[in-house]
Amino acid sequence: MQNGQAFSWNLVAKNFCAHEQLRGRLRQKLTKLERHLQRFPAEAVHLHVALEKHPKKELFRAALVLRVPSNLLRSEKRAADPVPALDLATKSLLRQLSSFKSHLRREPLWKRKQRRAELHAAKALRFAVLPMANGTGPQNESDVVRALLERNHARLLRYVRRHLWHEMTLGRIPQGAIDARAVADEVTRQALAEPEAKPVDLGFLLWLYLLARQELNRRCKALQARARETVPLEKPRVLPEDAEAAAGCEPEQPLDILQQMLEPPVVEVENLIPDARTAPPDEVVAQKELLELMQQTANTWPQPEREAFELYFVEGFEPDEIGMVLGLTSKAANDLLTSMRGRLRDTLLAQSAV
Repeated sequence: MQNGQAFSWNLVAKNFCAHEQLRGRLRQKLTKLERHLQRFPAEAVHLHVALEKHPKKELFRAALVLRVPSNLLRSEKRAADPVPALDLATKSLLRQLSSFKSHLRREPLWKRKQRRAELHAAKALRFAVLPMANGTGPQNESDVVRALLERNHARLLRYVRRHLWHEMTLGRIPQGAIDARAVADEVTRQALAEPEAKPVDLGFLLWLYLLARQELNRRCKALQARARETVPLEKPRVLPEDAEAAAGCEPEQPLDILQQMLEPPVVEVENLIPDARTAPPDEVVAQKELLELMQQTANTWPQPEREAFELYFVEGFEPDEIGMVLGLTSKAANDLLTSMRGRLRDTLLAQSAV
């Protein structure tokens, strides 16, 4: 094991007691799953095993829910005996896991010699010898979904805040009119309420971004509709007691403080100690100017191009995944990215020529 870590898992049996033969078979199935999970961090993987006997029939249900960093893989099978049901559910989960890994694999990365050497040197991770204690860990599929949402909530909130920042910069919505955390919480509520509503061809994390985009569009449209219905009754007036403050003068502010604000003391250069870890001021200014230019350029793009840019360059999604979120074909998503690369290249060339 690597650094003493192991993949966590728990077993929940209902209406019967899992016998020793079943536990042995489950241990064999965990070994097969381990071979496909070596490239994932141990803390991001959890397997929930639910075994249930029908209260009236001689029928057993085996449900496996595997949580990986950005998705949930679920398999459920039924049989007259718990062992065959577990075998069928594991085979189905292995097929899903193999397909999921092939989608995540990046060929240029795996071909690097240094990367291959690191992977071979790393010790293999295994599932823990024993499941978590009874009553600990997720007890149902909703608990597994909740754990995945908690792990990705900060990332989702960051995406919502960037979207709102662009809308406010363009003047489409007032500042603070939409609460980013409320949008992320609503997406979480929808995902917890109906996890089965996730489209089959979408990963779980990608589905969260799709829900966030839909919720943002709904709130922006509602806000714009209210603004059209609101008619101002009178123009804002400046009250006499606020006239000086509106003109930029604060009557209660002491004169010496105002003078210090307008003419701050000069610091002698010889009294400063240079910090080798800090970039030179001219480089900081150049980077800041370049970032401001890129932001101004991105603000002029149509909304689909801006969203595709963020999903690709910031969130790291592939063109076909971006197409799923934006409702585009893979070709249309690739065309958007190609167009944006050309615009960025022209902007940088024009900036370097100045």
